[in-house]
Amino acid sequence: MRPLDRFDRGFCRLNGFAIGAMLAVMLATVFVNVVGRYFFLISFGWIEEVSRYLMIWIVFLGAGLALREGMHVAVTILSDLAGSVRPAFKWGAWALTFAFFLALAKFGYDYAMFASRQRSAMLQLPMWAVYLAVPVGSALVLVHMLLDLRHDERPHDDEIVKSAS
Repeated sequence: MRPLDRFDRGFCRLNGFAIGAMLAVMLATVFVNVVGRYFFLISFGWIEEVSRYLMIWIVFLGAGLALREGMHVAVTILSDLAGSVRPAFKWGAWALTFAFFLALAKFGYDYAMFASRQRSAMLQLPMWAVYLAVPVGSALVLVHMLLDLRHDERPHDDEIVKSAS
């Protein structure tokens, strides 16, 4: 196995493990709160805050994996109608998506630093730790997009010319 393949596999596993661990913590804390509320009339207010912030992190950490697996909604009407220029549409969409996540990483980081003095209401967590999910998740999407280029199944240039004629 090539080093880049090994890195790719480990990167995906680590990303998935982080998402799974956060999901397990969120599930356990919400379960404890529901049981406490309905059976013992005790509710922990901080659990709602923790579960909300974990959900934010899960969404942004999972965006790259979902993009890589083709699980995001896509509007494909132009590429479906394009015929011979389909690869150009595909690469254009890839470039726009890459630019979007690059900008999102930059502006997300700027906003996280702007909000660095804010604290959460219940636990007094620094809000930059929550807002940092946006640039970290965006950076992970960029890495996933770059790694996924190796598995691109686009037709070669000679096949495009043959299909156009």
